[in-house]
Amino acid sequence: MLHDIAQEQEIKLGKVNISSLSRQTGKDRKTIRKYLSLPRSHPGIFKKSKASKLDSFKDYLQSRIESYPELSSVRLFEELIEKGYTGGYTILKDYLRTIRPKRQNLPEIRYETKPGVQAQVDWADCYYDLPNGERKKVNCFSMVLGYSRMRYLEFTRSTDLFTFLLCHQHAFEYFGGVTQEILYDNLKTVVLKRNPISTNSEFQPVFADFRNHYGFTAYLCRPYRAKTKGKIERTIGFIKSNFLYGRAFSSIEDLNTQAKRWMEKVNNQEHGTTFEIPLVRFQDENLTLIQSIPPYIVKRREERQVSKDCFISIFGNRYSVPWKYARQNVTVEIFGERVIVESDGIQICEHRLIEGRHQVSRQKEHFEGLLKAARDESYGKMPPVIISSKKPFEDTAVIKRSLSEYDQIIGGK
Repeated sequence: MLHDIAQEQEIKLGKVNISSLSRQTGKDRKTIRKYLSLPRSHPGIFKKSKASKLDSFKDYLQSRIESYPELSSVRLFEELIEKGYTGGYTILKDYLRTIRPKRQNLPEIRYETKPGVQAQVDWADCYYDLPNGERKKVNCFSMVLGYSRMRYLEFTRSTDLFTFLLCHQHAFEYFGGVTQEILYDNLKTVVLKRNPISTNSEFQPVFADFRNHYGFTAYLCRPYRAKTKGKIERTIGFIKSNFLYGRAFSSIEDLNTQAKRWMEKVNNQEHGTTFEIPLVRFQDENLTLIQSIPPYIVKRREERQVSKDCFISIFGNRYSVPWKYARQNVTVEIFGERVIVESDGIQICEHRLIEGRHQVSRQKEHFEGLLKAARDESYGKMPPVIISSKKPFEDTAVIKRSLSEYDQIIGGK
């Protein structure tokens, strides 16, 4: 059998590739060379291998790796289990090593932190696939706890300060607390001017107020040193390869719904670095409990012009405004789940913030009196109607003619 494979290689490539034969058979290269030196009639040292539980899934695996070369062994193992695979993880991992494109892995220095000390945060540009094959760009906020490796992620349409702080709050709520320090890249929403001693940098004022409220210290990575925040970099890479890669999502809302389920799963699985389950290590995290910190109201103020049909647009959704303010400029304040609309510093209405896009929040009272006002305005623009006491044609002189005269006019006779 090995002689036949070697002969095929020689015909195709002009030589026998010992390393390739080793990968295909799982045998050492020295063993391969020894066997090829024997005559074809020799019984050899290769015994016919038994059927593997993986055999019926190999075509599927090859197809997946061809389409998505970076799919992790863990992810593929989960997919095979769903398809009825009853074999082990090790045999799958060994087989994937033979069909996966090779890449060089450089050594890394790992920095570990004690429980409750550090979290790392970053944004990532991501793409997700729609069921029809179209690709959509989206932003991914991620926070990872340094000790336990507990992960939080959230997908957003914006990376502005308002969204950034809200994502922090959602992460704090998910973990139930806050670490002593958080490590950031040099984001504009975090720092205005960096100092060699990062804690002495000029931080964005609103972010600084948020940081002080929750009582954590903000540290900044050294420029162009991504390894400084290796935990969050690897987390983002894991999100892209294990969650986004090879899946389809109908919308960003569907993306976040599935992300929550994915977080619950991976945070309860053994981590590849610590060889422990993050959720178990999380029990030792000594976080400042979120219940002990007063609520922080994250506000966003923007100017809007009310449309002629009495609506304003926020995050792709429409909210009604009292009809008297149509075509006027108003101030919108968004915080928590509330949308406050003001005109000249006076609140004129309030809505609950809508999730998703292309939806409408319409309050009936905003249009009360509009029809009557429109009718009155229309009447006011009509010209006055003058009513005369005279009968029609009362002052008009009428000339009487004979029928023969009309015949001559019409017929010329």
